[in-house]
Amino acid sequence: MAQSSYRDRTDEFFGIVERMRRSIAPAANNVPYVSGRSDDGRREDPRSAMINQSEFGKRASKIGLAIYQTSQKLSKLAKLAKKTSVFDDPTQEIQELTAVIKQEISALNTALLDLQVVQNSQNDAVNISRDATTHSATVVNNLKNRLMDTTKELKDVLTLRTENMKIHGNRRQLFSSKE
Repeated sequence: MAQSSYRDRTDEFFGIVERMRRSIAPAANNVPYVSGRSDDGRREDPRSAMINQSEFGKRASKIGLAIYQTSQKLSKLAKLAKKTSVFDDPTQEIQELTAVIKQEISALNTALLDLQVVQNSQNDAVNISRDATTHSATVVNNLKNRLMDTTKELKDVLTLRTENMKIHGNRRQLFSSKE
């Protein structure tokens, strides 16, 4: 059997990098160097951090688009809810649109929770910068706020619809009770 000439010199490489880093930027000595190894000594693929960030970005983008689309449907619902005509009442369309919007908001809440799991797993990775961690937290908080605003707007539209329904009921009673 022939002996392999392969020798793992990764630790030597990281040692040299550390020495060079200290000699070039003495102020950087306070910042710990991440060796690319996990706690149990295994090598971590630096691409895994980029894959996680990419997955996070794709999910966040899809959630943002879905929130926008839900807001568009909510605008349509608001227009329908503002109609005050007794004879042309779009009750069926309003009910269907309300159900769709509620389902979408529920799905978006679940998607945001999943995104937060991705964010937390990304933050647990050894080679993620503090800036990336802060950025992902800001993105999640922004999406949560946008979804909260959409949910509040749905509540306001449904309240308006309820008030309009009461007004319609009063009008019907008023006109039907007179002879």
